[in-house]
Amino acid sequence: MPIQLLLFLFPVLGAVLAAIPGVPSKALRQVSAIVGVATFLIVGWLSYTGGFFQEGEVASFFAGKVLRLDALACFLLLLVSVLYASVMLVSVRYMGEEQVEGIVDARKNRLYYGMGHLFVLSMLLAAVANHVGVLWFALEATTLSTTLLVAFYRKEGGVEAAWKYVLLCSTGIALGLIGVLMVGFAATQAGLSPQEAFNLAALRASAGSLSPDLMRWAFVFLFIGIGTKVGFVPMHTWLPDAHSKTPSPISAFLSGTLLNCAFVTILRFKDLVDFSLNQTWWTERFFLVFGLLSVALPAFIFLGLRNYKRLLAYSSVEHMGLMAICVGLGPIGVVPMLMHMAGHTLAKSGLFFGAGEWLLRYKTTKIDLLPRLMRTDTRTAGLFLALMLALLAVPLSPLFASEYFLVAIGINLNKPITFIFMLLLVLAFVGMMRATFAMLFDPTMLGTESHEPSREAAHPEGWRITHGVMAVHVVLLVALGYWFFTAEGFQVLSRVAKLITSTV
Repeated sequence: MPIQLLLFLFPVLGAVLAAIPGVPSKALRQVSAIVGVATFLIVGWLSYTGGFFQEGEVASFFAGKVLRLDALACFLLLLVSVLYASVMLVSVRYMGEEQVEGIVDARKNRLYYGMGHLFVLSMLLAAVANHVGVLWFALEATTLSTTLLVAFYRKEGGVEAAWKYVLLCSTGIALGLIGVLMVGFAATQAGLSPQEAFNLAALRASAGSLSPDLMRWAFVFLFIGIGTKVGFVPMHTWLPDAHSKTPSPISAFLSGTLLNCAFVTILRFKDLVDFSLNQTWWTERFFLVFGLLSVALPAFIFLGLRNYKRLLAYSSVEHMGLMAICVGLGPIGVVPMLMHMAGHTLAKSGLFFGAGEWLLRYKTTKIDLLPRLMRTDTRTAGLFLALMLALLAVPLSPLFASEYFLVAIGINLNKPITFIFMLLLVLAFVGMMRATFAMLFDPTMLGTESHEPSREAAHPEGWRITHGVMAVHVVLLVALGYWFFTAEGFQVLSRVAKLITSTV
């Protein structure tokens, strides 16, 4: 058995364990945490021994080489596995508290972990897929495995969000399938065998001979279809509802890894189209237009939001837009896009963990109903503020590095777009900080009265496992923010970027 298949071992074991009715809920939570950490250690070992620091393909494996390990796959695997370990550790407390309070029972506990492990399994598969059919299947599996988690609490808003999620994302994936089939047809017309026509490595090697007209239309279907999964405006309508209705650790999963896998999938096909057309500008226009729309809408919405989980959800739309603008400015923009992806994954997931602590404690997602959190919840509030500043690209954050390079590239290549982008970024910064300071220090900033905590929530906040995970994310953000400015960090990301762009 190829050693790379160990990637899938622990999520499969976790899903099987969750399917057994007699397993105690506490044991399931603890074993799932071990599974998450073990998967991260395996991914770290595979990335270090061969993959992340090497050029080209490291290994093709399983059933005719339908899976592939290279620097890009290792980059995605590291993001998925770090968040897998974090989510499973945070879930020990989160699901334990909800079960103690009677919000969930043993059956729902098994559903949470079963679907969670299957969701991770599908994202790991998407990260290493070397066959477009496997890649499409993995993306659809992420939708099916998380639909029940969006409707986890069976409340009216959650059920509605789940229906919207599955209908819009499945429709998008169906449109993406049309694009995939068009790519396969173009490949067979160019003389590739049926097996090669759906192999990503073979397609990339022969992309210059693919029909430009067919590839243009294929990209339109792929961008709109899979862009729905990314959450580009105006295909984003499922995202704020789904992210705000799911349990907070799953919200971190959706925002921190699902959107990344879908985004990179689009880039894989963009690369093929660019080779076919022998230029990049045609596809870059899609990213610029949808990227600006995806930054502009949340920037204005932030000013009126009163729900902190929806605030974080709309922030995910904004950051997918920022990543799209990076790509839209040319091949060199893929490097800051990768920086942004890593930083957003760590910062946004940590913020959702903090949001989960407040939801457990105060039973509300409305900012108006929270007390002055820096006074009542000093640990969570302090870590939340640090992560929010990282998300808003203060120095030492990876997002500062990505936006610094983005502005530098944009000023040289497209001054009008860069000027518009910077104005929207300032507006988004003001809206996010206004809401954050209202939550932490002074709710009257939003025109509401300050609320004192209830008797149940008035006891001092203790140190929780959630705080430890959030603190680790802060440390990782600072370390990456420094590393990305070093020659080694930039070279490693350039090596990753070469796998999804024709020239860097």
